[in-house]
Amino acid sequence: MSGGKPSSTVLYLLVAVMMFCWSGNYVAARIVFREVPPEIVICVRTIVSAVVIIPIFWYQSRGKKIEATWRDIGLLIVLGVGGITVNQLFWTLGVARTTVLHSSMIMATTPLWVLGMAAAMRLEPINRVRILGIVIALAGVVSLQFIRTRAVSGQQQPTVLGDALLLGCALPLAAMTVFGKRYKPRLGGIAVNAMGYVGGAILLAPLLWWAGRGFDFSRLSTGAWLGMFYMGAFSSVAGYLIFYYVLAHIPASRAGAFQYLQPVIATGLAYLILGEPVGGQALAAGGMVFAGIFVTERFS
Repeated sequence: MSGGKPSSTVLYLLVAVMMFCWSGNYVAARIVFREVPPEIVICVRTIVSAVVIIPIFWYQSRGKKIEATWRDIGLLIVLGVGGITVNQLFWTLGVARTTVLHSSMIMATTPLWVLGMAAAMRLEPINRVRILGIVIALAGVVSLQFIRTRAVSGQQQPTVLGDALLLGCALPLAAMTVFGKRYKPRLGGIAVNAMGYVGGAILLAPLLWWAGRGFDFSRLSTGAWLGMFYMGAFSSVAGYLIFYYVLAHIPASRAGAFQYLQPVIATGLAYLILGEPVGGQALAAGGMVFAGIFVTERFS
């Protein structure tokens, strides 16, 4: 992805690919969990991401003299491991314990946490209307906890633990976003991702050893392997590389706004592919989340 500025058509096509990469991740995870425990999934996914990102990082940095200070390395570790490895660990464990609708809606609140933390650090202003938007969105998330879809054989029901883990995923992601705004990594986004995935693969190695004891990997279906490859290569690497590329050509606010489509696409895919039910009450709670996000963004 190089050369002159791409056309609007190309950019929006890339955005569509990015959104399906990220939205499809929820469905791929639910399929993989049928055969593989989430503790193993996060390890294999991170290893796949590391294997994919290493040659991309090498290609991007070839011929360049990399001069990294201890501060640069520290930033890479904090943003990469803290913002990527921890984020994906909580995401994987959370999605395994709740529904696609719940998980995607909770992740959609990430910009609200970013705003709150940025305001606390005096990086962005906040007013009463934006606080009202945050309260509305949080009310929608809380409402989700009191809604249970009709039970369908073989399908995961939402749980408070699963939703809490997803919240534990959104919060460090927001914190690392704000941290990255204040202390911009000089080595760039690809370096941050490389550190996150390679460092994560190393840190998660003991978990893979522990969770993989007695697990028969040879019995996994081709679909399970493809699902984990999709999660590691397309959602984790390709989606973010497209995001960084698009971000260089369109305003950050517009690029971020497309992420609000993720719950809609993810829930639609889950309904079509997994048959995951979507009730009117759940949609109403999701509408509250979106209303809160809209109010907050409208008065930003």
